[in-house]
Amino acid sequence: MEWINSRGIKIYFLAVGAITLLVFLITIGVMLPGYIKYRKSNVSSTLVSNKKIDMSRFLIPESYKHLRDESWQPFRPDKERWTNDDIRPYWQDPEALILEYLGKQNEKLINDLYKDIP
Repeated sequence: MEWINSRGIKIYFLAVGAITLLVFLITIGVMLPGYIKYRKSNVSSTLVSNKKIDMSRFLIPESYKHLRDESWQPFRPDKERWTNDDIRPYWQDPEALILEYLGKQNEKLINDLYKDIP
């Protein structure tokens, strides 16, 4: 128990305590201005004005009503299920596309490999 009363241990604890206090004060000094700014912006955004809102602001003007014409269909009517005949004009075989892409990539890699050879 003699080591607890030694001068070196007291200096060690004093240095650790001082460093801890310094780090704490620096942390508070860095974070406090941002926190104050956050609180001010948060309080100002939550304030509600006591003005009454006129219901006419929510009505859709007549000029915009023609934009939502349900009878107009841009390309085709929506379908729940597609038959094979419906799909056939749009279908592209993914295997052919993948092979074409990989072929181009391999050709590019081979050209890059041989470009330094005289």
